[in-house]
Amino acid sequence: MTTPTSVAEPASSATSLTLSVDHIDGSVTPFVHHRPPTPAGPTDLVVRLAFVGICGTDSEILHGRMPANFRINYPHSLGHEWSGTVESVGREVTAFRPGDRVLGHGHLGGNDWFGVTHDGAASETFTVPADLCFHVPENTSLLTAAVIEPFACVRQALATTASGVSAADTVHIHGLGAIGLNALLQCHHAGAQVIVFDPSPVRRERALELGAAGALDPRDGSVPDLAETIDGRPHADLVIEASGNPYAQANSLEGAGDGGRVILMGISPATSVPARLGLIQERNLLVRTSVGAPAAIWPSAIRYVHNSGLDLSSIVSAIYPLSRGVEALDAAQDTATNVKVMLAPDTFDGLSAPPVTA
Repeated sequence: MTTPTSVAEPASSATSLTLSVDHIDGSVTPFVHHRPPTPAGPTDLVVRLAFVGICGTDSEILHGRMPANFRINYPHSLGHEWSGTVESVGREVTAFRPGDRVLGHGHLGGNDWFGVTHDGAASETFTVPADLCFHVPENTSLLTAAVIEPFACVRQALATTASGVSAADTVHIHGLGAIGLNALLQCHHAGAQVIVFDPSPVRRERALELGAAGALDPRDGSVPDLAETIDGRPHADLVIEASGNPYAQANSLEGAGDGGRVILMGISPATSVPARLGLIQERNLLVRTSVGAPAAIWPSAIRYVHNSGLDLSSIVSAIYPLSRGVEALDAAQDTATNVKVMLAPDTFDGLSAPPVTA
């Protein structure tokens, strides 16, 4: 973990443009700066960034809404959805070599997470433990690879927590960020009928393009009544809550049918809202949570993307240069305009905004 003092010290090697956050005067402040990479150990990789995603978790960090069991080490660089190319390897690393295309999971152990509680990938070059990393398959673009993290989170929820999904299922998804849209991609690929709920017209439109049978504004009525207008069924076999909004969490119970499964994936602090908890018993609902993507699920998630040919980059709406990292954080929270915002080095040809020049 880089300390404020070490950030200010002269670099012993080339510095990297980095998007970080710090806790200053009672609030979390994002900033872009140059700093030397974290020194690499014998089991580490030094990676040159290709893409890194701005995640809903980043917004929760910025607004101080992370659950109390996430002990965040400030200051630290953001970025836990990433892809890149290996620049150098530690002397004990045998599975990777310079030039390899890689991506990585973020679980450092316990409730410590790369890019969430500790330094991440939002930097031109960054250091990452080799045992967090995987090779990017040849037919998978680096942009798609950078979206595999939320895809793996959904894979974990569907394959284990929800006991699978099939063409026999009607699925409701609340929230159309990266988790919700990746859930849509997987459920639609499995043949399920998918109905999504989100206040953002831009995100609802993208969901229809990706295969949703219906895309509805939850403010327009009750979830069962809205869902019934799409396929005649007011209730779902599986409900995925991917926003963390407490009212969406309550609506997840309303939309689940008899014997239905409800998976709460959105991260948020506990908030009091009206919820008819008696529906859990009345309809014999299975209510579970699923947060993050443990290392064991990543190989199957990567194979899924490789074998299916799914283009996860289809959820990306903008790619900002690292030098505009703070603007990118704001853009990602503008759900009326954006779906999924990514960062790339300032040299990337295909940016949605020009780099900041000195």
